[in-house]
Amino acid sequence: MNDTGNDSGSIGQQNPQDPRKQRRGARGAWIAISFLVAALVVTVAIIQGAYHRSSKNVPVLPEPRAVASTSAPSPTELSNSFREVAKAVKPAVVYVDVVERSEADPTQTDPFGFSEPRGQRREGAGSGFIVTEDGYILTNNHVVGNASKINVTLADGRKFKATVIGKDAPTDLAVIKIDATGLPVAMLARDSDEVEQGDWVLALGSPFGLQQTLTAGIVSATGRELRDGRNNQMFSRFIQTDASINPGNSGGPLVNMKGEVIGINTMILTGGPFSQGNIGIGFAIASNGARKVFPSLVKNGRVSRGYLGVLVSDLDQAHARAVGLEPNTGVFVSDVPDPNSPAGKAGLQPKDVITAFNGKPVKAGQELTDAVASTSVGQQARVDFIRKGQPQSVTVELVERPSDPNARAIPRGQGGDGDPDAVQQSRLGIQARTVTPELVDQIKPKLKTPAGALVVAVQPNSPGADAGVQHGDVIHNFDQTEIKTVEDLVNAVRSIPPGEYLIEVERKGRTAFLKVTLE
Repeated sequence: MNDTGNDSGSIGQQNPQDPRKQRRGARGAWIAISFLVAALVVTVAIIQGAYHRSSKNVPVLPEPRAVASTSAPSPTELSNSFREVAKAVKPAVVYVDVVERSEADPTQTDPFGFSEPRGQRREGAGSGFIVTEDGYILTNNHVVGNASKINVTLADGRKFKATVIGKDAPTDLAVIKIDATGLPVAMLARDSDEVEQGDWVLALGSPFGLQQTLTAGIVSATGRELRDGRNNQMFSRFIQTDASINPGNSGGPLVNMKGEVIGINTMILTGGPFSQGNIGIGFAIASNGARKVFPSLVKNGRVSRGYLGVLVSDLDQAHARAVGLEPNTGVFVSDVPDPNSPAGKAGLQPKDVITAFNGKPVKAGQELTDAVASTSVGQQARVDFIRKGQPQSVTVELVERPSDPNARAIPRGQGGDGDPDAVQQSRLGIQARTVTPELVDQIKPKLKTPAGALVVAVQPNSPGADAGVQHGDVIHNFDQTEIKTVEDLVNAVRSIPPGEYLIEVERKGRTAFLKVTLE
């Protein structure tokens, strides 16, 4: 028994804490563990919340869509295709060597940027291609338009003298002829509108006099509308290509992989005033245009086009607001300058919006111009338009388009800088004065509306200058506010919010609508 007691006593001495202290220690451990668990839960929640918040604003990228498989040719197959097209088309491609005596203004340049000194004998070269077996050749007007002598070299080395059969500056196309038969011909594509961006094309010609040169590329864009700097009335649609086109390529064919001519190479963009080479941007006249004008050039030596007699603008936001219509629903008539024109006789007026011509809707100024120009002279046509919100229509009989519809120059008007009666409109950047009865007698030609604000000065790089306001313009209306005095103009512009607005001006008897952007 004593042994047992001793053993019990030794155990008690090794664990001197009583049961209450042991329970308190256990509770403390559990509390610490609970705090750790709670902290862990909170941390996880914070991380998850941050993740969800960040992922909420990150868009999910779409999966790649399946694209219809194409049987792309191998490099060898493509090379063989180029060979076959070249063999088929090259025999019809010619080198055109011209001699001309230029009468152009010495400051003028051709589409390649070369100046043409007045009255000097000039030699040049271009390209062309045979379209009939008896020697009719298509080329550019700017290649042969002023030629006094034309020599043509065929692919087989034969040389011929050529004569100009017809030429048309608005399309920059011309037809020349050599005295020969049984010639190889290049075929025009049935419809160049079928050409699409990305199509392979080949350009043939004589760049820098290097005859029978072939370059390859793709169609960069279609339906380009361009101006060449000398002729503001163009009726061609251009195909843009990165196939190398250089001076001398003009008039040569741009062909598809069937060997069909889809365009006539005509101009390039260069890298600067000292660069004469191609930078990957070239243009060709779509062959549909050549197909249309060729018969007229051969038969009459020129192209006769219908003429309506209106000056038009696209119905953009500013023009649409001025007439209370939706943008791009028609063509805005800026002026009907000649009362004896078909439009003048039919009663069309400025601010009319033409919606259709001969039953075909028109939504851009160029669409209307093309539709009228392609209509025969003497033909009657229906013009649908909206005037003050009311749909109307008239029938017109088209006359022949003048060689230069804008031949009437618009000189600078009366008045001058430093006019003591002028009022500054700083927001527009112009100075103007009220048109008084005394001033009316001094303004030539006679004003159609003998009131308004006469512009006597325009600040360079101002909103007015950017809009095209000119010294001598008479402002009659600003954003549907009638302007009878210069004070009317000042008040109309002063508090108007930023945006685009129309200014109606009279300039040498003509009405113009100018779009100004105010900050």
